[in-house]
Amino acid sequence: MIDLHLHSAASDVSDSPSQLVDLALELKLKAIALTDHDTVAGVEQFLSYGESKNIITLPGIEISIRHEPKRELINVHIIGLNIDHTSTSFLNTIKDQIKGRLEQKKAICKRLRNELGYNISFDSVKAIAGSKVIGRPHIVEIMKKNNPNKVEGKSKKDLFKLISIGGVAYVDRKFKLDLEESIELIKSAGGIPILAHPGIHIVPDRKKSVELCVKAGIKGIEVEYTYAKNRPFYETDKENWAQNYFPDYYRLIAEKFNLIKSGGSDYHGKKKKIKIGEANVPDNYLKSFI
Repeated sequence: MIDLHLHSAASDVSDSPSQLVDLALELKLKAIALTDHDTVAGVEQFLSYGESKNIITLPGIEISIRHEPKRELINVHIIGLNIDHTSTSFLNTIKDQIKGRLEQKKAICKRLRNELGYNISFDSVKAIAGSKVIGRPHIVEIMKKNNPNKVEGKSKKDLFKLISIGGVAYVDRKFKLDLEESIELIKSAGGIPILAHPGIHIVPDRKKSVELCVKAGIKGIEVEYTYAKNRPFYETDKENWAQNYFPDYYRLIAEKFNLIKSGGSDYHGKKKKIKIGEANVPDNYLKSFI
């Protein structure tokens, strides 16, 4: 088995890139890819450590693209596999993407504090994130830690909804690559752009949604994914249905549009009850990437 969608301490997980390699080796995986959110800060360690081990390591990234409701592009992520993580133009663009991410998280913290009365500051969120890319999980952690009475009776899912699209504390990013820009950026760095976890998107026509991405230049799609353990299906009566339905559905879609098949667990350490390799991605996908 292989796993082409993993996150590390460089973004929002406690495991270092080298620890991911060790975990994958314990599970006897043949290949893994590091796809941190909007950053390639962990790729060098990941590749250099994996080079001396009996496993194939692929450099990657997961880009959060601009929300475009008119095109039904909400919460869409594009994975770039086999990218040149040292490309100067690529790194400069990613710096702007990270800056936009930081400004957004600052604005969300400000809204939570000034408009909703939460005891939270961006500095406190930044402190628990450390050197990682700051994400919503870090904000939720401070919301729970500093506001026990205010969050009483609220689940983690409720708090995520509060700071996600449609939530009262949500603020969109001022700078964020759109679909076409993210695809072109990945291609310019020699990588393969992959549509990540397409089944989580709430769209009226799934085939049409993929077709839009194909016309924009997408080259691959995640077929295998841990739908039962991720939003919006986790802890709902549809989690088993989603896990059984979407891989088969998107396998057919991949064949229809002649897309490269990919897949991964979207491993996020202890934050989710997901193990590396849990998506059961077959080895034969690897031939498209090496």
